[in-house]
Amino acid sequence: MSGVLRNKVQRKFKMRGYSLKVEALSEVLSFLSHFPSDALDDALELLLDELHHLSLKSSILDREPVHKVVSLLLEADAAVEENPSSSSSSASALRVIDTFIVPKFRYDPVKKFFHEHTGRLPIHGDASAKATLYKDRFLLLFQRVSRDPRFSTLAFDASSSDYGSCEISPIQSLVGRVGRRWIMGVISQLEDGHFYLEDLTAAVEVNLSSAKITTGFFVENTIVLAEGEMQLDGVFQVRTCGFPPLEDREKSMAFFSGLDFFGGGILTKEETVSFFNWFNRMKIEIPWQNYSW
Repeated sequence: MSGVLRNKVQRKFKMRGYSLKVEALSEVLSFLSHFPSDALDDALELLLDELHHLSLKSSILDREPVHKVVSLLLEADAAVEENPSSSSSSASALRVIDTFIVPKFRYDPVKKFFHEHTGRLPIHGDASAKATLYKDRFLLLFQRVSRDPRFSTLAFDASSSDYGSCEISPIQSLVGRVGRRWIMGVISQLEDGHFYLEDLTAAVEVNLSSAKITTGFFVENTIVLAEGEMQLDGVFQVRTCGFPPLEDREKSMAFFSGLDFFGGGILTKEETVSFFNWFNRMKIEIPWQNYSW
């Protein structure tokens, strides 16, 4: 059996473009001895994937790079075995989520909470699917901005700003009102050469010629926050324009109250800390420049 496994290991490595020295081969066989026979293929593929991200000087592998990856993988496996009662630790580090069973949540702007869509969605979208996509994306950002103290009615002190309250005004409410306002909308070009900002209430033509762009690169269908004033000709003169502000992860998690948006389960605080500690050790010992996070 060991001869068959030895040949399989050499063949797998050769398919990836590697050649193994005797010490490296012994290290791989020692690593595979920790797994049952039905898990050998997965363990070998995992080892090869991790080796792929090392900065190797040659395709002929000696013991050192193989030992480094094997040690880290065995350390991670030991950490899982130390916490068998943990739901996330007992599961595989690689989890496949079926796209047809991923939970679908939508934000209710009236009740101000997320509710799960329980009906079945069609594989091929109908005529209103694209509009629903933009609406859901707008509401997803709006609920985040509404919690920001700089744009919250209750938390923001209007006297501390040169422009008054930074509360987000619906575009429909701009009609007949003077003074500077903050609005949030999607950039669109409803007429050739004329740009508009749209929200769920209305659309208004905007003049960006004298706008101060804070950060970012803006194109059509981009959601932005804009501060400006409505002109007599019905055009909103933008003074400041930027992306909706980011939010700390802790604040978002507290608001979501454990909602599982992806379907992969919710990590406890202890599990999250343990994962980031392990991840930071991996970053130090293995070059991760080939990863795109």
